[in-house]
Amino acid sequence: MKVILLEEVKGLGKAGDIKEVPNGYGLNFLLPKGLADLATPVVIKEAQKRIAKRVKEAESLVADLRMRATAVDGRTVSLSVKSENGKLFGSIGAEEIATALQSMNVDIEAKNIVLEHPLKKIGVFPVQANFGHDITARFEVSLETA
Repeated sequence: MKVILLEEVKGLGKAGDIKEVPNGYGLNFLLPKGLADLATPVVIKEAQKRIAKRVKEAESLVADLRMRATAVDGRTVSLSVKSENGKLFGSIGAEEIATALQSMNVDIEAKNIVLEHPLKKIGVFPVQANFGHDITARFEVSLETA
């Protein structure tokens, strides 16, 4: 029996794959659970359209992530902080850096910013942003006394 997978099935394939499976497996497990559909020419064409749409959406997402990475790559973000003898009264984390970048019209989320530890003293620190899909950007954070 030839089926097209609607969802990923462990040990069989991922959504959109066309597989030849035993009749019992297809009729008793895959079809009733909604994991697959019979691979008729009409269903195959619909699946190919869905796959093409997913590919286009993924390409659009990657292009957007690259644009965001380019916007922040190599920049220096300056933050004015309260300090005494070069030590901050608090610490600067990813949230504060993301807010500063957003005020510079750079769209980035705090979850994308990678810090080994919160910044606790005056100075310039290298920071990396991971956007997923192997897209990263490096920039600097400059902490200055207010």
